[in-house]
Amino acid sequence: MLAVFKTGGKQYSVKAGQILKVEKLEGKKGDNISFKDILAVSDDKINKIGTPLVEGAQIEAKILDQIRDKKIIVFKKRKRQNYRSTQGHRQSLTVLKIESISLGSKKIISEKKENDKVASSKVTDDKKKVTPKKTAETKNAVPGTYARPLAERVPASAEAWIKAKTAVPYLVYWVILFLPACPSFLSSIKYGIEFEKSCIIIAEEI
Repeated sequence: MLAVFKTGGKQYSVKAGQILKVEKLEGKKGDNISFKDILAVSDDKINKIGTPLVEGAQIEAKILDQIRDKKIIVFKKRKRQNYRSTQGHRQSLTVLKIESISLGSKKIISEKKENDKVASSKVTDDKKKVTPKKTAETKNAVPGTYARPLAERVPASAEAWIKAKTAVPYLVYWVILFLPACPSFLSSIKYGIEFEKSCIIIAEEI
């Protein structure tokens, strides 16, 4: 169902669930607001044009936010008068979401509302289901972690090998860093070899 209503000296064509910006309206974020100045209503079976308004028609909307539009520049100039004026302006707007459009006894609700009702009923059904029993591994698991089978757990020797591999890039970094500062190229290589040995010893200890 489509409806045309007027507010703030403008006319808007809307349907249920649509989000639009209109001229600033009184109200806070989350407030509900209704419009009765409906000019026309259109449906698959009905096409009504008001004279000037449609009787019994109403639009219910929700205020999502109170915002200000993009800045525009207002520049004025008068030739041969040495007059120039520059001003900025940001229009205040209200963001609305059309909740429902009603015409007499007929009422069209936004799809999101209906989906929320279905989702809430599903949640209540899921809560009624019995939760699975905890196994011995999940009971003994440390909080904040998940229990893994023994086959998937990494052995201590593999962890030490990984740490030794991560020490190699650091070795290259320090060799490049100290190369200009060393008195000679051979001394820099010597320091690098000693550092590599220390890294391997630390990795083995870990």
